[in-house]
Amino acid sequence: MQRNTTSSARPDGPVDSADDWDTLSDALRGEERAAAKLVRRHGGRLYACAYRVVGDAGAAEEIVQDAFDQLFRRGAELRRESALSTWLYVVVLNRCRDTLRRPPFANARSVQPLDNHMADHSPTPHERAERLDRDERLRRALGTLPSDLREVIALRYASGLSYQEIATLQGCAAGTVASRLHRALERLGATLEARGFTRENA
Repeated sequence: MQRNTTSSARPDGPVDSADDWDTLSDALRGEERAAAKLVRRHGGRLYACAYRVVGDAGAAEEIVQDAFDQLFRRGAELRRESALSTWLYVVVLNRCRDTLRRPPFANARSVQPLDNHMADHSPTPHERAERLDRDERLRRALGTLPSDLREVIALRYASGLSYQEIATLQGCAAGTVASRLHRALERLGATLEARGFTRENA
């Protein structure tokens, strides 16, 4: 059974809950509401991260769907020594890296949120057009960055993770994350400026 794994709600910080593992246990016993709870709690941030890394909405949705499929299929085998969200991000990032190794795929496709109650308030047509234009410019600029710099931007700004959480996922020190993020933002800013996208029209 396919579960919705996306949300248009903007991530505003990491979401970790002490009851994630208990909720997973309930889901593995067949409780659909428990599975849906985990998807609602983590799906939006995982999708935001995957989309910023691969730059393709359809691929990002598939990646997150696969992460949850693996979770509900192999959850009983997992070692519960760290946050459940850490495991999910590792799976998503690995799938993103695999996707980026493939031949170039189609331009990003629009994916509508399947959980209507999780969607943002509908913007006006003018706001929607401006948002799509900004998003497309950012997507193309991000696509020029190496994957490690793309990941650090996605984890920090799309998923709202702390430096320490990113360091855990990337297997490096928090100081290295800060350095990568600074380098990534400098390169991203230079690319956007070269393409005529300034703070005034952001």
